[in-house]
Amino acid sequence: MRIGIPTTVILTLAVASAVYAAPAAPATPAASSHHLEKRGWLLDKMKEAFAKAVKSLECGACVSALVIAKDVSYLNKNWVLDAVLGSCAPQGVTSGQVSFPKVKPAFAVAPAHSGNTIDILHLSDWHVDDKYVTGSEAECNRPLCCRKYADSPLTPKRKASSWGDYKCDSPVKLGIDLLKFVPKVANVSFSILTGDVPPHDVWLQNRESVIKEEDAAYRTMAEGLSTNLYPTVGNHEAGPTNLFPTKASGGDIQWLYDSLADDWSRWLPADAVNSVKNYGAYTVSPAPGLRIISLNTNFCYTLNFYLYASVKDYDPMGEVKWLVAQLQAAEDAGERAWIIAHVSPSQTDCLQNWSALYYQVVQRYSPHVNAQNAIATAWIGPSVTPYTDINPGFRIYKVDTKSWNVFDSETYIADMSQATTWDATGSSPNWHLEYSARKAYGASVPIAADQPLSAGWWHNVTSAFETSPEAFQNYWTFRGKSANRLPACTVANGCTKETICNLRAGKSSDACSEIRFSVKRDIHGEADAADPTGLHTLYKRAEPKPWNKKLCGLGAQLNL
Repeated sequence: MRIGIPTTVILTLAVASAVYAAPAAPATPAASSHHLEKRGWLLDKMKEAFAKAVKSLECGACVSALVIAKDVSYLNKNWVLDAVLGSCAPQGVTSGQVSFPKVKPAFAVAPAHSGNTIDILHLSDWHVDDKYVTGSEAECNRPLCCRKYADSPLTPKRKASSWGDYKCDSPVKLGIDLLKFVPKVANVSFSILTGDVPPHDVWLQNRESVIKEEDAAYRTMAEGLSTNLYPTVGNHEAGPTNLFPTKASGGDIQWLYDSLADDWSRWLPADAVNSVKNYGAYTVSPAPGLRIISLNTNFCYTLNFYLYASVKDYDPMGEVKWLVAQLQAAEDAGERAWIIAHVSPSQTDCLQNWSALYYQVVQRYSPHVNAQNAIATAWIGPSVTPYTDINPGFRIYKVDTKSWNVFDSETYIADMSQATTWDATGSSPNWHLEYSARKAYGASVPIAADQPLSAGWWHNVTSAFETSPEAFQNYWTFRGKSANRLPACTVANGCTKETICNLRAGKSSDACSEIRFSVKRDIHGEADAADPTGLHTLYKRAEPKPWNKKLCGLGAQLNL
């Protein structure tokens, strides 16, 4: 089984998780000769590197050999197998088959719309920092700024506003102000929070800090919201961050599930609270005809290293099996289902085997399979935190009370670039409507008033992105929540094509990043002191693409 691990963190997008086949056979003898010569030269280098690694057992030599093997595998995996593994047959990516208690109804039809809509609040990536210090250094040399560190300068280069900064997590007062503003624009029936409550100080996170931060955050939300909140478990909920033990791995994180069950008990019924104590997942019915299923998708997260204790255990906590039972119960009861989670199974943050299992489940229980295979509508919630280089925000869904489909999605933001002005004038954040999805994208893909924002419609929106640079650039602006601090994304630099491909991905194995391979010869025969083998410079990977920065606010809500 092959597992793709991304090289960047902080929650969202693309990793080279596909192994590309060898190029087509050259058309001319000269080209064929060059192809074989290149192959032979690469194989010789690999064999030399692995021979040195096996003989010396030095860390540097082993790393060099693995770097070569990895990079050459992107060009042609069989070359690596021939040179290194001899007769060992490669293992394919498999995930097994999901068993379903009943076959899919032959004519599954979604319920009709009532014509009445209610407002649903979507929060994600709260990341409020209780150690935020107004006036501290906002341009620091740490992963997270706006704090007092032992080496913080007495005179900051740029002082942190009391309301927040693009290089920092949210101060407590920003989260409180957001919750105060929501009732001014929406009559919320219930809310969802798709994960990540603690701040981004991952090097400090432990059991004590996580429990303290989450207790305070959920208390703030309870005081600021007048309706029920239905949360999910994010990767930052663990301490240390990302690490969620499985049955096979051993390790204890029961303290987290017990703590979350206690925090969430103010909104959840007793049976859901008991379910949370198992591994953070639960199901609840907030209204007749609707079932919310909250998953802990950290059990597919590539940076949850506990998963590698048993790489063939595709459903390490039995969560996929549990999901099937909940969806079958919803189908039998004639309910619609919303699946909420933090790590999206369709993105490359999710292990391919788990994602493939999940995809089978969604195919079975979705009545909306169409020609584009767009079987469910995925919504990515905007983050409360402005970390990094995005504006803080939240979203309001206009949802039909019978079909439970989304008829509009309204995203609200505050311009963090004005934070110092708010301080100077004694004002508060300028929360305002950034865009309505129906209006913004309906201009390119018209939609009838009685039709929801379906998966098929969203597919057509991505088609419009391919033909209309203006439509795509509007999306790119909204992606950064109008902070206009994201790198340029154009057809010329390849970003547009890759981004549209990622938007359409249904499984984590639908990798969209193109692999670039370059060979650099040391023609002067000089080896860098830090690279005595010369192999790291001989095989040089392309620089990361600037637009592939992972943004906060990727908690997914899937509407089946």
